[in-house]
Amino acid sequence: MSTRTLLVTGAAGFAGGHLMGAARDAGFSVVAATREPGGGDITCDLRDTHSVEDAVRAAAPDAVVNLAGLSSVSQSFEAPVEAFEVNAVGAVRLLEAVASHAPGARVLCVSSGDVYGSLPASALPAVEEREPRPLSPYAASKAAMELACGQYRESARLSVAVVRSFNHTGPGQSDNFAASSFARQIAEAERSGAAEAVLRTGALELRRDFSDVRDIVRAYVMLLERGATGTFNACSGRPVPLRALVDGLSEHARIPVRTEVDETRLRGTEMTSPYGSPQRLRESTGWRPELSLSQTLGDLLEWWREKVSA
Repeated sequence: MSTRTLLVTGAAGFAGGHLMGAARDAGFSVVAATREPGGGDITCDLRDTHSVEDAVRAAAPDAVVNLAGLSSVSQSFEAPVEAFEVNAVGAVRLLEAVASHAPGARVLCVSSGDVYGSLPASALPAVEEREPRPLSPYAASKAAMELACGQYRESARLSVAVVRSFNHTGPGQSDNFAASSFARQIAEAERSGAAEAVLRTGALELRRDFSDVRDIVRAYVMLLERGATGTFNACSGRPVPLRALVDGLSEHARIPVRTEVDETRLRGTEMTSPYGSPQRLRESTGWRPELSLSQTLGDLLEWWREKVSA
């Protein structure tokens, strides 16, 4: 494509700003779509069919990345209907609009490694052929979105890629997520002049597959550039205990850090040591993570220092 216009839904979210920067660096002209008027270049509310159609028609995109949706597992238990309305039904509205108004566009819909559910050690790392067994409304809504993507790929002949992104963090992430919550608590303790930072945490023995958001969005751009279709894991390929996030942030902290378990942060359906295989993504695009966990955590903490000082 000589002139490439990329429509990004959910552009105001955590990954949105990072993606738009990476896409512009790759030569895309980016149209930022946000649910709230004035938040981006155009308005696109995935709960409203006319809003979605108007956004796709106005952008006339060569490519679309769908980042819009409810992204918190814990919040999805509180609002399961909203999770499906936005993550699954909203994606159908977007795919239908693309089929009607930009049928030649390349579409990338962001799913989650959470769709795999809880896997035994013998089934790890998770590969794309593994049948989803979601354990939360969030994960179930993403699995439903994936089915819709496959249907539009077959019946409407759209060029659609699904990316199962595992945990990613970095500057700009909401403190609804573990790494960012820890970093915020440290930054606030430093700001207050406390002798130490006492982190309120959930279960730190849990393991997750963490990547830097800047590496993850680079994978999205690489898939778009290659016109890849199908399903891909975007992940580091290694499990990291949440305790390592605390330890890593402690290395960058200006005061001592200790932890206290907060019972309200414990969930009964936590997955056990999930991590994925990035082999298909690597073979299709040449992608590899470039940023270390230490750099990610250091950058995240510095972002929170700036934020709490503002």
